[in-house]
Amino acid sequence: MFQANPTIRRLENDGVVTQPLTYNGVIHRTGILLLITALTFALTWRGLETGQLTQNVAIGGMIAGLVLALIIIFARVTNPFVIAGYAAAEGVLLGAVSYFANLKYPGVALEATVATMGCFLVVLWLYSINVLRATPMFVKIISAALFGILAIYLVSMVAGFFGHSMTFLHDSSPLSIGISLVVVVVASLSFVIDFAAIDHAVARGVDARQGWHFAFCLLVGLVWLYLELLRLMTKLRSRD
Repeated sequence: MFQANPTIRRLENDGVVTQPLTYNGVIHRTGILLLITALTFALTWRGLETGQLTQNVAIGGMIAGLVLALIIIFARVTNPFVIAGYAAAEGVLLGAVSYFANLKYPGVALEATVATMGCFLVVLWLYSINVLRATPMFVKIISAALFGILAIYLVSMVAGFFGHSMTFLHDSSPLSIGISLVVVVVASLSFVIDFAAIDHAVARGVDARQGWHFAFCLLVGLVWLYLELLRLMTKLRSRD
């Protein structure tokens, strides 16, 4: 069931478990990754502000993050240094994107950050009180939505290469804003699958090193949610 999330793979014990996974272990590892992301975010923002970096740094962060993410996902990497590298690359990407968005719409980066944490905490709370559960039907619906969004992104990217931009995805029309709202909801609800996978892993007593993989999964979701909220807020600001 948890394979529906492309960053989650069912992790079996592959030997003697020296230390079982705990919720605190996942929380601490996620906190470390967020600190690394925040640090490179701040350094990138400062570098762009002082002119020491150019906008090309965003492309570098995006490519490095994508390559590392694919390696981590398909090789089931639990090495903290590789996963920390992904966090650093995402911090560079987010720092650059946020800096330029904030130049055009002052304060939008902070608003997106607060909204991201708010969405995450609300979903976590609803999951903790059993309002949201990763039932088979829920997983199927979210999985279909995730693949649908991915397909739209890919089609938009290919169309852009041939000079046919899908403007309804990027402008500030009601349709575009509606699509962004749907994507934000799907991105938020996808955390339910992550939480359920962590519950399952803790109950099975997988090795603590798998906590790095789950922390990576949560960071992927947070990065995606932040970018979608930033996109949504810039669309709303452009209508003012």
